[in-house]
Amino acid sequence: SFKLDRAGYGLFAVVQSAELKRVLSNLVNNAVEALGDSGEVQLELSLESKHAVISVSDNGKGIPPEILSKLGLRGETHGKEGGSGLGLYHARATAESWGGNLSIESELGRGTKLLIRLPIASPPGWFLPCLEYKSGTTIVVVDDDVSIHQIWQGRFQSLQVSKDGVTEIHFSTPQELKEWVAESQNRISTTLFLMDYELLGHEETGLSLIESLNIAPQSILVTSRYEENAIADHASRIGVRLLPKGLAGFIPIELKKPLELPDAVLIDDDNLVHMTWKVRAKQVGKDLRCFLTADEFFAEAKIFDPATPIYVDSNLQSGIKGEVVSKDIHALGFTTIYLASGYEPDHFPPMSWIAKILGKEAPF
Repeated sequence: SFKLDRAGYGLFAVVQSAELKRVLSNLVNNAVEALGDSGEVQLELSLESKHAVISVSDNGKGIPPEILSKLGLRGETHGKEGGSGLGLYHARATAESWGGNLSIESELGRGTKLLIRLPIASPPGWFLPCLEYKSGTTIVVVDDDVSIHQIWQGRFQSLQVSKDGVTEIHFSTPQELKEWVAESQNRISTTLFLMDYELLGHEETGLSLIESLNIAPQSILVTSRYEENAIADHASRIGVRLLPKGLAGFIPIELKKPLELPDAVLIDDDNLVHMTWKVRAKQVGKDLRCFLTADEFFAEAKIFDPATPIYVDSNLQSGIKGEVVSKDIHALGFTTIYLASGYEPDHFPPMSWIAKILGKEAPF
């Protein structure tokens, strides 16, 4: 079985995908062999500090302590007839080559857990951290795969989205979608389209349909081909977000509530910093709004209370300096501005519009 909680969704690490698949396949095979005639093997992805943790656990016989300390070394094996120990050695060496590590926990009679810890990396620009909908939304799913329709139906039904006035509509062909869009122009602005890329038997793709129907702002491309540069570039060019089809069953789905004023604002061009600050904000019960660029913040600045604490990275995209941006923010009437920088405070000249120079860790 596979377990993925909210904190585990959206974790990225820099690895070679083929090697990771090989490592996990070997570890799962080892766990299955350790079960004997019956038992369970579970894979789990979770967040631990700044690491993504992949665990492979079984409820088999477990490993004696005197053997456990040697596992992962070349030539050491346990409970596998004819085994060389190279699979576990390779897994450890591979994890370490990616800047991570492998550890083994085991208890006789209860089972074994292998944990691969990898440094988390910033999500790619196309990544969709959460699927949000508003009250009264119409959700249109377009896919030629019946099983995908069933996944979305199951997820929306379990969330009881109908209580929020949400309507689901399912299509499997471009023509069905076109006819519905032509008849429902007054509903387009409140519709969320979940579109497959490749519709078998049809020349049109999900992206060409989105573009021709002018529904990019309301659309998400749900595809297994998200790693193909041509598709990702096309989606980016027309402003469409991507969701790997394999994550349809796991992506968090939330009702988007009316906008509430945040407790703090962060402007930083690093998605990883956003993630770590959001985790900390949630732990202490604070509402944090994050922006990748100053322009994104300025587009919404008028809705924020001037007393809202604003945290600005010193080095933003395209060589833009946070200390300069902060002065512009101060000119809008904001009174509590912090520079969040990796530099020491004495690196900067005096700046009357800056309340304090902080580090890159979340200050709350």
